[in-house]
Amino acid sequence: MAPTTFTSLVMVAFAVVVLTIASYAWFGDWKPRPRRTPLPEDRTSAEVEALRRAIEAYERERDR
Repeated sequence: MAPTTFTSLVMVAFAVVVLTIASYAWFGDWKPRPRRTPLPEDRTSAEVEALRRAIEAYERERDR
């Protein structure tokens, strides 16, 4: 099947769209934004300690 003018135009338009998106991603001025606000340091430490205690309790139960 030979390429037609319409097919060629669609392929060129697709290439332009892909190159536009790629150049925006490569050269664009963007900064990643966190999806949630960071936790205060004391709350983070408390959450980590709670997780460690939960893991230790799980391991003790598993070893029985």
